[in-house]
Amino acid sequence: METLLVVAIVLTALAIIVQAGVLLSMYLLSRRLTSKAELLMTESQRLIAPLESITSNLKSVANDMAETGKVAHSQVLQIQRMLNETQANIRVHIAEVREMVLDTVDEARTVVMRPVREYSAIAMGIAEGIRTLFKGRRKESAETGVIIEEIVIEQKRPAA
Repeated sequence: METLLVVAIVLTALAIIVQAGVLLSMYLLSRRLTSKAELLMTESQRLIAPLESITSNLKSVANDMAETGKVAHSQVLQIQRMLNETQANIRVHIAEVREMVLDTVDEARTVVMRPVREYSAIAMGIAEGIRTLFKGRRKESAETGVIIEEIVIEQKRPAA
């Protein structure tokens, strides 16, 4: 029984030594991991400040771009309104000018054409008189022996 006791004690001692070795290796591994984690933490803390700066810059740029977009949109709407008003004013002015030109042409036609018509009527009367005087034809009828005068009248209309 004594040997059994010695074997149990040796096995227990070996188990304790193995456990101590495992605990020691776990402790060393945890220290290495801790140092690496601390290194990563310091690196990340060093990067956090520039990242926060970049983030705030991006936020301010986004806000500025949104404000610029709103201003540009309102400017475009104002320009569109101004163009619509200008287009309406131009249409009104064109209609007024067209009306004035048509009135002036009608008035000019009335003023100019009345004397032209009068002179044309006088000239036509004189022309008809001369034509009647010089172009009248005399024909003798073979059957009766009577002279028949044939008058040719051409009717001309004035251009206006």
